[in-house]
Amino acid sequence: MNGRRAAAGNLVPWGLAASLYLFIAMASVARGQYVLEDAHDPHRYDPGFTALPFAFYSDPYRLAGGFAGDASGIIQPQTDFFGLALGSSNSSYGLLGGMDNFQIKPINRLFLDWELAYFRYTEYEAYVLGAPGFPNQTPGSNHSTPSDFVDTTLNDTWGHVTLKYLLPIGGGRETIINKYVLEGGIPVSGFTGGNGWNPLATGRTFAQITPFFEYQDLRNTEVPRKHFDTNGVRLGVTYDNSDFPLNPSSGNVTRFTLSRDFGIFRSSNPWTVLEGEFSQYVPLGRSRVFRQQVLALDVWSSYSPTWEQTGNENTRVVRDAPPYYEGATLGGPARLRGFPENRFHDRAAIYGTAELRLIPEWNPLGKIPLLKPADISWMQFVVFVEGGRVADEYSFDKLFHNMKADAGVGLRVLSKDTLFRFDIAISNEGYSIWANLGQAF
Repeated sequence: MNGRRAAAGNLVPWGLAASLYLFIAMASVARGQYVLEDAHDPHRYDPGFTALPFAFYSDPYRLAGGFAGDASGIIQPQTDFFGLALGSSNSSYGLLGGMDNFQIKPINRLFLDWELAYFRYTEYEAYVLGAPGFPNQTPGSNHSTPSDFVDTTLNDTWGHVTLKYLLPIGGGRETIINKYVLEGGIPVSGFTGGNGWNPLATGRTFAQITPFFEYQDLRNTEVPRKHFDTNGVRLGVTYDNSDFPLNPSSGNVTRFTLSRDFGIFRSSNPWTVLEGEFSQYVPLGRSRVFRQQVLALDVWSSYSPTWEQTGNENTRVVRDAPPYYEGATLGGPARLRGFPENRFHDRAAIYGTAELRLIPEWNPLGKIPLLKPADISWMQFVVFVEGGRVADEYSFDKLFHNMKADAGVGLRVLSKDTLFRFDIAISNEGYSIWANLGQAF
């Protein structure tokens, strides 16, 4: 979720069902090419449209509200359209729209995603140069002061188009659009992965290309106006060997990404970033209390080979580096959730986390009359710990010394075919409350 804030702070919903659809726009969720079917109710996941109001309170918005909509299976069974419009008490506002998993025929293995948005924040905390009182520090570095940020007005425009090609290997050899049969929101058949690690035999492998852009304009009366503009192309490979992409309980996922800004059009400067990620899901069985118990593990790393700098970590000049919201950045709803978004950013980063995910037999939300339209299949309780670090070079000594850490608890809710995530995390710099779509990994 580069360059954008999820709902953070104290959430104040107009009833849970009315606020859930806010989070459609709060993350770029990599949904798989699949459809769902209930083992007992054949119409449970029929195509439909939902438009609901929402309200919440967060640091960048204060009191905010608006409308969000989601249309699933309207044009094609696996396709999802989403949109959002919001305004707030501090004159912040935003618009977002997009689509996932449109199958481009007759190339049946090729799928299209897109997203386009504009948001204006009147109270944004950007960890960039310019904060008064910190002349000899580099904001966002591992040793930087938590208050070394610029309090600014931010105009943020971003968009991307992603083409995903399913390779004819493993579980994607015979099945292009997979069907999962669920019982109470937990799959009982349709698995294409979940065991071992062999792309030729199991799992689904995608090759992706994503043209992208993001233009940020930061304005503050105390510091010069700043632009962080980038556009380019991401090339990626994802090997999804999990049993169920929406909520994995076994298997693993491997991702590699190369992002390149060529320094053309409105780009501030050229840059390149390499990223890799591996997630493993360990099933812990079922008990009298919990329907499902899973230990989820994730390791991620990022490095910018074009980054050039002079000086030291506290006083340096950098060339051909990605903007602060791209590349090796930590803090926010995805990584180091106990810190503000993009709190740390540098040339290199390492990150790891462990989550214990528990789905109880108990599901009171599914029995509340007001929430019946949300069709909540289950709740999932989560406990997690995280650790990570950014550094000005990719070395063991720097990346594994003086690491940052946090811990927290979370709640996941499966509403129809969408998973909503609520996390509270605490670090030595405070706490954060996040609301988002999909699992963190």
